[in-house]
Amino acid sequence: MKTQTLEEIRYEAPPKGFKLERDGVYRKVKKAEGQTTWIWLCSEIRVLALPRDRSGNGWGRLVEFTDLDGNVHRWAFPARLLGGFGRELLTGLLDRGLDVAPEPAAKDAIVALLSAWKPVSRAITTDRLGWSDESCSAFVLGDGRVIGQNNVVHQHEETASNATEMKSAGKLLDWRRHVAEPCIGNPLMIVGVSLAFAGPLLEPLGMDGGGLHLRGASSRGKSTIQRVAVSVWGSPRFLHSWRATDNGLEGVATACNSTLLGLDELGEVSGRDAGKAAYMLANGTGKSRARRSGHARAALRWRVNVLSSGEITLADKIAEVGDRAVAGQAVRLLDIEACERHHGAFDRLHGSSNGAEFADRMRDATAQHYGTAGPALVENLIKDMDHSRAQIRKAMTAFQEMAAKLFDLANEGQVQRGLKRFALIAAAGELATAAGLTGWPDGAADKAALEVFGLWLDGRGGSGPDEARDALERVRAFLVAHGESRFEPIDKSVNDRLVANRAGWRDEDTFFISTDVWKEIHRGADPKRAALHLYDSGFLKKPGEKGRYTVRLPGKVKGRPHAYAVSAEIMGCGDG
Repeated sequence: MKTQTLEEIRYEAPPKGFKLERDGVYRKVKKAEGQTTWIWLCSEIRVLALPRDRSGNGWGRLVEFTDLDGNVHRWAFPARLLGGFGRELLTGLLDRGLDVAPEPAAKDAIVALLSAWKPVSRAITTDRLGWSDESCSAFVLGDGRVIGQNNVVHQHEETASNATEMKSAGKLLDWRRHVAEPCIGNPLMIVGVSLAFAGPLLEPLGMDGGGLHLRGASSRGKSTIQRVAVSVWGSPRFLHSWRATDNGLEGVATACNSTLLGLDELGEVSGRDAGKAAYMLANGTGKSRARRSGHARAALRWRVNVLSSGEITLADKIAEVGDRAVAGQAVRLLDIEACERHHGAFDRLHGSSNGAEFADRMRDATAQHYGTAGPALVENLIKDMDHSRAQIRKAMTAFQEMAAKLFDLANEGQVQRGLKRFALIAAAGELATAAGLTGWPDGAADKAALEVFGLWLDGRGGSGPDEARDALERVRAFLVAHGESRFEPIDKSVNDRLVANRAGWRDEDTFFISTDVWKEIHRGADPKRAALHLYDSGFLKKPGEKGRYTVRLPGKVKGRPHAYAVSAEIMGCGDG
């Protein structure tokens, strides 16, 4: 059976026992005396095609109907909703505005109508918005529009309510003039919008999701940047709050697949949920769950860029519940100080008298103009995906080389992952600019991404690995807190006092930390890797035999136990 484009589908007559009139569908019923009559069943509805996935499974129905306001709806639902009493199916139809006769028998008749109506037309199903699959040949928007391969439909039982906010208002030229062009001279705004444009690049490049966290005091412009970025894809209500469980975020992330997930106010979520969400959003896979029947439901999947905001860092949020952020979480959501520009989060106000007035102006603009630029970029990508993919990779490589020279970067894994994220952001911004979508000067996205990448490097304390700084800080903090009270002098003539709860020994320039206490200091991390990091930093002295980072204490210490020999110079490394 040929799969047709949706424009090629022709309306077909309903099955026997039903007829379609201008005011809706009628069903044929028998009267008690044996005669038949036609009774109004529901408002106008048609089954356009029988959709199924590329493997021939997951069959359903693509229906089209008109609500009471005259709006036309298309809904592709799984055929399994026709089973049982069809209650979920009826709920979906009623929610979308189908007008149904009040008689109880009408509900059963609608299920019978849709079950028996089997047109010859076929369509291909996808269970997610954004790119329908790895081929990147069709892009599904939240309002049902499909860009590219036009025989694809989004078949679903229900979609997160935020998906409907992926819609458009106003013209692209107006969005460029009133929303994009005021970003010029504002690096954080350009990077936020470029991050939004980078959403549809993740799948073609095979990159995982991730994003940025804008940190700083409230009412300084962070939310404005998010609203401007979100306007690439949808209305201001396409911006969400962190105030959700990880289960709720799964549905939100799926609805934002291949676009941008804006999450406002990190402070409104628990530290434990924030840590789990950072991993989950970047990894792109939800939890496996069971259907009501008991059969496994496929885990939700997505690739999405995240633009988060809050007054504190992700690490500080996780610390609120007594946990410690690990480097993998920080590198998935890159922390950016966003409120120390000339006017809060802004550098240039484009004629506004202050930052608050500029923020209000952008709020008004994003309420009127949105959802046009993102789809326009996708249309440009689909015209020649292979060429676009090659150009993006070339641009990313050039950005990475430029940043490595500018910041004298070492080939350290976490910094390289962060740099790759910024390279994608820069390439997306330049791609959108070349397509005439932003009105920015050539190179503006590259320049902004370099500046914000520098902010990230400064915020993390340089280009070394997070684990190394964390290990050093744990040891330094322990010695600052306990250096006088828990370390026994090796030369007893210096101090004959009794040391309670001994953590180790010390001489004039070295702390010898016992192996048990070393494990205590690095609880929740890898003690051996911590020793390696301190040795590489020059603070762990005289490593012992190969594979061992402890030394045997001098003969003055009874039994000469092994310990970690840490230079006292670590006490002065601090924040400076």
